Amino acid sequence: MNSLDQASTLSRRGFLCQSGALVAAAASGLPSAAHAVEPVIPGFEKTAVDPDVSKGWQPISDRKIRVGLVGYGECKFSAKFYFQNHPNVEVVAVSDLIPERCAELAKETGCAKTYPSLEELVKDDKIEAVFICTDAPHHSEHCLAALKHGKHVATAVPAVFGSLEDAERVFAAVRKSGLKYMMFETSAFHEDLFAMRQIYRASGLGELVYSEGEYYHYMAQPIGSYKGWRIGLPPQYYPTHSNAYHICVSGGSFTEVSCLGMPSVIGHLQAANNPYQNPFGTEIALFRTSEGARAHGGELDTPGFWAKRVAFADKKALSTEIRGP
Repeated sequence: MNSLDQASTLSRRGFLCQSGALVAAAASGLPSAAHAVEPVIPGFEKTAVDPDVSKGWQPISDRKIRVGLVGYGECKFSAKFYFQNHPNVEVVAVSDLIPERCAELAKETGCAKTYPSLEELVKDDKIEAVFICTDAPHHSEHCLAALKHGKHVATAVPAVFGSLEDAERVFAAVRKSGLKYMMFETSAFHEDLFAMRQIYRASGLGELVYSEGEYYHYMAQPIGSYKGWRIGLPPQYYPTHSNAYHICVSGGSFTEVSCLGMPSVIGHLQAANNPYQNPFGTEIALFRTSEGARAHGGELDTPGFWAKRVAFADKKALSTEIRGP
């Protein structure tokens, strides 16, 4: 539990890779061990890409933002947002505490400069902005370190980890510095969310009165993680996938919350088996929103199931529902 990273057998064993866009490799017989297809982490399946989606796109400037990337763990997120492919970005340096991963990240992004830690990377005056993909419990600490050194910051989700005090510290530091902060919640980049936001901004939904967002992510064994931070993870410590649709569509926020948990039968979600003493695999929250609406947000561990479900209702009695990965 206290090792740098959980063994690969712990992170892969028992996974059920499901998605509406799952591509199966059809082959007769079972693949040999040497050529076996490595299981895909649920939520990381590759979906079809329209080659013409960015056709005609033109940059508005020749300016290149000089970026540092930190963290290359199990999900390899720091390379998955493809800063290295953007014409207006230069990846100046990369970092990971594990040397082999740091070298892999440098190779993946075509970056020649590496640092052994975030603390060293943020001292580089050439870097203007840092994308932080470290372990979730350290996101706020690492964000504050980057801001202190005059860097714009983006972090993987969640921005903070079970601490309102950390949220206040990050918010205060951003305001004091005048720098930009962004949380990279993946749902915010989904095509269906973008379409719903455009409809809402055009008054196509009217005034929202209620919304639901549910994220189903069953993990018989937790995904590998630095010092085992995902083992027994309280669902609402990582709520962004279920509440992103309301926040990103409405542009509002949550002002009050009440939450109930459902005890889990999974081994690592027994209170005695995880560092959080957490017994819940499912947690359902009811929020009051800044627009005066109600929002239901659920993080659920339904066995063998991975998906998202989102619904909106407004005063025009319209109801819109989105289902899918």
